[in-house]
Amino acid sequence: MAEASQLWKFRDESSTTAMAIGSQGRYGAVGGRRSGVVFLGQDGRPVWRSREISDVRDISLAGGGRAVLVASGDNTVHYLDRRGREMWHRNLNHAATTVGVSSRADLVVTGLLRGSLHAYDRTGKLLWEHRPGGTDFRINDVAISANGQYVVVGTDYAHVYLYSASGNVLWSVETTGKVLETCISSNGDYIAYMTDDRRIYFAVKSSRVVWEYRFDRQPLWIDMVGTADFVVVGETPRKVSIFSKSGRRTWSFKLQAPGTIGRLADSGGNILVGGRNGEVTMLGIEAYLARLLRQAQRLVERARTEGLDPHEADQQLYAAERALEDGAHQEFLDTVARAKNAAQEAPVARKAVAETAGGGDSCGNCGAENLPGFKFCGSCGQKLAQGCPSCGTQLQPGFQFCGNCGAQL
Repeated sequence: MAEASQLWKFRDESSTTAMAIGSQGRYGAVGGRRSGVVFLGQDGRPVWRSREISDVRDISLAGGGRAVLVASGDNTVHYLDRRGREMWHRNLNHAATTVGVSSRADLVVTGLLRGSLHAYDRTGKLLWEHRPGGTDFRINDVAISANGQYVVVGTDYAHVYLYSASGNVLWSVETTGKVLETCISSNGDYIAYMTDDRRIYFAVKSSRVVWEYRFDRQPLWIDMVGTADFVVVGETPRKVSIFSKSGRRTWSFKLQAPGTIGRLADSGGNILVGGRNGEVTMLGIEAYLARLLRQAQRLVERARTEGLDPHEADQQLYAAERALEDGAHQEFLDTVARAKNAAQEAPVARKAVAETAGGGDSCGNCGAENLPGFKFCGSCGQKLAQGCPSCGTQLQPGFQFCGNCGAQL
């Protein structure tokens, strides 16, 4: 099985405690307890570093890195722009453990060690506060849908919560263990989370769990592509696995250096992995995306062999191939999904309809069978009834519409 490709590598001054990756996988940000925050460019080189922020607990990037949000153990949440300039910070009652941001940076939510949530707009104005379950249990993770409409929260209280952007609790579900990490699709329709009893869950927006998986040992991290087509899990410091939307482990690869933290780009083509030794690696998983393309190709070929017309699916496949070659991972996932749908909904091919109807036309004058395409009877010269150009059904002379499919003649 093909391995993930290493795109670049960076080594920080101390162990990595937090990281984030841009939505398209072109940028990254990492932080440590003593090394501050480093923003990394497309080649893995530092664009800027902020040493003023200490004890970094979590980092989140808006969109392509237009804003960098940092949760700090010194009871502060920081908002920096793409150049590393601090636009605002807010002092909190307790250590900030996690932070999430929408793609447009119009919603920022941070969770605290002592169980409360604080939501801000892009200017730092406080929008709402809430204490999940009314307890002081630690907030472990916050994830916000790219469209900014939903917030999923995991806590030590062994509950996962879904909030609206305005701070209303849409639902809360008791889990089998502490909820360590959460993730949500770009539109908020799907949610995944990991608990401390070696389980991961994949659920829909209504809270219904579609599938769960229990590991032999505690996984380290979890993330989901924006389309929710697959979930990536750091099973061990050396092993990363991908689970399909149906819950099957479909791909695994080994890491050259151990990684205890990992993040997947929303667009699905890149993974950022870091560890205690300060080494951070950007990986490309186009080998897995190529696997998805081959699956779609087989589906289209099956439709063709079954007498269906996969013309629309072929067009989408072509677009998916070009997108993958260009590294446009988001466009690839969208078009390959449309190709699969088009193959499954492909209409019956005209040739198949004609063959089902008995091949060529039968002469209404002498009864002789003629080859497909004949306009006049080869036996007596009588003009033959024509077939519908849309579905192939045999027609009588003078008809203006097909009696089978309604097509205008």
